[in-house]
Amino acid sequence: MKFGIHLSTYTKTWAEDVFQYVSRSKQLGYDGVEFPLMDPDSFDVDKAKRLLKENQLECTCGTGLNPNRDISSLDKEIEENGINHLKKCIDICNTLESDCLGGVLFAPWGQFMTREEGKENIEMSLNNLHKLGEYAKDRGVVLALEMLNRYESYFLNTVEDGKAYLKRINHPNIKLHYDTFHANIEERSIKEAIVNGNNDIYHVHACENNRGVPGSGSINWNELKEALDTIDYDRWITLENFVMPNCEVGNDLYIWRSIDESGDKVAKEGIEFLRNLFK
Repeated sequence: MKFGIHLSTYTKTWAEDVFQYVSRSKQLGYDGVEFPLMDPDSFDVDKAKRLLKENQLECTCGTGLNPNRDISSLDKEIEENGINHLKKCIDICNTLESDCLGGVLFAPWGQFMTREEGKENIEMSLNNLHKLGEYAKDRGVVLALEMLNRYESYFLNTVEDGKAYLKRINHPNIKLHYDTFHANIEERSIKEAIVNGNNDIYHVHACENNRGVPGSGSINWNELKEALDTIDYDRWITLENFVMPNCEVGNDLYIWRSIDESGDKVAKEGIEFLRNLFK
């Protein structure tokens, strides 16, 4: 098992320099970091590669779509923007020797309609993901689709949804990204969902039910461990927490009260909990 941290855990704004937290993550005992590729055009790939080498860390990457770059859009220009965005992110993964691009890769975060209303958008997205899977395969990258709760997406909410979409996409380089925060809301059983996902689950985010540090809330982490052991999962478990209100990141993720005092404190306590859980 490898333990990573999503670097936005530390930040109060999306534009904050996440590179400053790479060495800190190493000091805390992480095996790697997850780079948020919000704007691949401005991401300093050479600096990221140098910092990883200096700190002897590996990495994964994450990204998302928005209304102006959306592979599910029926507007050709917006669709192309989304495809080009994901290709740039895949290229960055390849340069950084990351085999995983996770996140909201299928449609914009925060987009809502019924699946019946959005059936053409869903079909467009799945077709484009098949094509992007081939692009990713040529670069040694797997795209992991993050299952979100119902309040953040209409498109993909459960492992069952994910497996149905993977069958339609039909590409070996498209897998699933399981996040404990979202699963806690949507799945009937954490263990059953993971066992059902089996080797389709390629990436895991660890977050408490209230977005806080694992072990501080109501999620049954022993059940999570049992499930991951059952499917012989031996890849990344990446901490992704958002705990600070009254800032851009907190506002965008609906953190209206202080869940914990700082991202750094959560990062420290999170790796201690995860290593103890999986020892």
